[in-house]
Amino acid sequence: MIEEALKVLSEKIHLDKELFRTVQTGDDFEKIVLNKFQELITSKPELNIKNVEHNGSHSFPDLKVTFTNDSIYGVEIKFSASGNWKSKGNSVFESLSNKEQDDNAYKEIYVFFGRKPKLKEDLCSLEVKFAPYGSSVDKIEVTHSPRFAINMAKSKSNLSNLFGSDGTYAEFRIKSNQEKNDLLREYFSKNIEEGSSDKWYLPKISNEDIINVEPILFSTLSIPQQRRILAESFILYPKDLFGKQANYARVASHMISEHFVYGTSLRDCFSAGGKIIILEKEIKYPRILMTFYTLASTIKELLLNPPYGNFEEECFFIWEESFNDNPTIIIDKNSDLATTYQKIISNFKPCMAIQSVETDKKTDINIDLTKFYFHKEE
Repeated sequence: MIEEALKVLSEKIHLDKELFRTVQTGDDFEKIVLNKFQELITSKPELNIKNVEHNGSHSFPDLKVTFTNDSIYGVEIKFSASGNWKSKGNSVFESLSNKEQDDNAYKEIYVFFGRKPKLKEDLCSLEVKFAPYGSSVDKIEVTHSPRFAINMAKSKSNLSNLFGSDGTYAEFRIKSNQEKNDLLREYFSKNIEEGSSDKWYLPKISNEDIINVEPILFSTLSIPQQRRILAESFILYPKDLFGKQANYARVASHMISEHFVYGTSLRDCFSAGGKIIILEKEIKYPRILMTFYTLASTIKELLLNPPYGNFEEECFFIWEESFNDNPTIIIDKNSDLATTYQKIISNFKPCMAIQSVETDKKTDINIDLTKFYFHKEE
């Protein structure tokens, strides 16, 4: 019943070529889905749709679909403007959701995911996939609270041990926080590598409420985890980090919001030790360029394999905002991450102070970042 309705809906959206031009954001797509879903009530009476209503902002799921036999299904709407099939899901505990008064109302909850192909794919229609929520998530990502990660490109979820082989997400979501927490402990014990920072998330439950957990100190992470987070920062915020004086405000915000990690001195994480010889023996460069130099391989790896679902969209949004005043850097959202980042590194020439080894004289120059990014691996 619900799958037939979602199939008809996805075909209508796919066949509407105009949507490829007009739908730019998740909000745009959500409005289109709601309107076209409501139109099916009268245009396709054989689908037996009685009512489609929006649950309101910040609610999970987005839509409540009622059929003529009074069965109710939830539909969570997701959209990618960057051409991928990944997105952040809801909180495992749904602590910020406006849940149904009757949690048992939903027979099942589905993800309805729209994707806008890149221009280079030579496609001119929105693509849509839908699936039960439980089979749409492929892992759990942890910041201060565990969240599901949606991946519509994956054919099979690895969360059967969390939901149960025959269980549905609708059944999982109505469990108590204590029951969910017990399942999460089991999930992490089986699926998280030894020594992973995700191991820290195992909260105690008191009176069905989740106790707040303290963020992680950056220096306590493993070296590979530190390298990945620093590399993410160089990718997202080159404009902030390269210059005579780095600005760590957005870097700190990203660390806490995405990884629930903080540093007591972010400057030391990137540039402790002042200036250092990196390439030419007669020149000392700012230490942050050495950090960039040593992380080049990690940066390239993350550009090819984004570390989390909406990383690509986040990159393009931040780059566009950061370099909107630089005519030599045009951010093309239809390009891939690696190509766009190379364009940024090639055209962004930050003014930084170097020091002569022989005379100790300091000079401000425009740095060619490509020397530190495209160096041959030792």
